Amino acid sequence: MSGRLTPDSFAQVHDQHRDRILRYLHRLTRQAALAEDLTQETLFRASRALETFRGEAKLSTWLYRIATNVYLDHRRRESSRPAEALEWAQRPEGLRDAASLSVAGPRLPDRLFEDSEMGSCIREFVDRLPADHSAVIILHDLEGLKNREIAGVLDCSLDAVKIRIHRARQSLRTLLSKDCEFYYDERDVLRCDRKQSGNRCRS
Repeated sequence: MSGRLTPDSFAQVHDQHRDRILRYLHRLTRQAALAEDLTQETLFRASRALETFRGEAKLSTWLYRIATNVYLDHRRRESSRPAEALEWAQRPEGLRDAASLSVAGPRLPDRLFEDSEMGSCIREFVDRLPADHSAVIILHDLEGLKNREIAGVLDCSLDAVKIRIHRARQSLRTLLSKDCEFYYDERDVLRCDRKQSGNRCRS
């Protein structure tokens, strides 16, 4: 669908894209009820912003952008709580400026959840990342968006997207390196053992 949206056409948009947005927000939050609430907020904001959509970007990109902003707004509200603020203050410095770090270990796959058998394990660590880092990894690795599409979602340049993905991956590697020992198995599949438990990470 291209061009300006009308209230009548938006009903079609709702039917065609609601499940996709709900899936994306559930991947971000991993909470069904919260994802449902944020999806409703996303569609509400979209319905109120009909006049701003001119068809210059893909409709799905426009909706992803609104959904991402709704999610980030939620995370900001959560982080304003004293306990959340304390948790952030105690995070490793590496998460605040990941680009300055160089963490030894195997290269993370280009598509974390497709190329690695550690999907569920990696997702646990993705959840610990700052909101903007987890969002860009999910857009890239789970939603399968190309960098140019992510640039449209995040309303930034292509170079900025590449930097964000790089920093998000560096932050993720910093977290993983603290709790996991990486190695390649006999099938050349990247795996890790938890340092405390010794259990192998599997999807």
